[in-house]
Amino acid sequence: MCEVVEVVVDVHEKSSGMPELLMLLGAEVRYERLSVADYVLSEHTAVERKSARDFVSSLFSGRLFEQADRLRDAYENAVLLVEGSLTEAAGEHASAVWGSLFSLAVERGVVVLQAADREDCARAIVTLAKREQRERNVRPAVRHKPRLMSLRERQVFLVCGLPGVGEELAVRLLRRFGKPRRVFAASKRELMKVQGIGRLKAERIAEVLDRVYEDAG
Repeated sequence: MCEVVEVVVDVHEKSSGMPELLMLLGAEVRYERLSVADYVLSEHTAVERKSARDFVSSLFSGRLFEQADRLRDAYENAVLLVEGSLTEAAGEHASAVWGSLFSLAVERGVVVLQAADREDCARAIVTLAKREQRERNVRPAVRHKPRLMSLRERQVFLVCGLPGVGEELAVRLLRRFGKPRRVFAASKRELMKVQGIGRLKAERIAEVLDRVYEDAG
């Protein structure tokens, strides 16, 4: 069992005050230049930390989902840790923020945790690190490239390429049709028998699959 809890911290987080808080809580901090995530807790788990204001800003700039996808591609357990009140930061954009939280959790498989302040963030990171390293006996491992997907994950990934299809819906489609090839060969009527696919979504899927490819060049 791992006695000392180690957290790999991105060098850009040095000036944030977080490493000092982590050390006060008993964690051993190791700095690395991370291409994905701010904190690596094990070979399976990594954390991206954002202030609530930055979360809202990155949502509307388009960076949020790109960063979340990169994190999820590299680590099995991708955690987005939000510091501060999303409700206050969202203001009149509350619906968009709640929609993004749903998309991150359900469609992208990214766990979103909210912490009241920086100290709360540090406690969350150390608690997660202890769970990984002491209970599961795994050490931090930095991944600069996407992890290798299993066959099942590659199949889900393929189906997620269809318009309006997130991970949950992709799984329902694969359960219904058995193979990705059968999903792609399904008629609009057959697609509409799957929960979550209405007429408009079925038509959008059919258009992508049936229209002749036109070379942009």
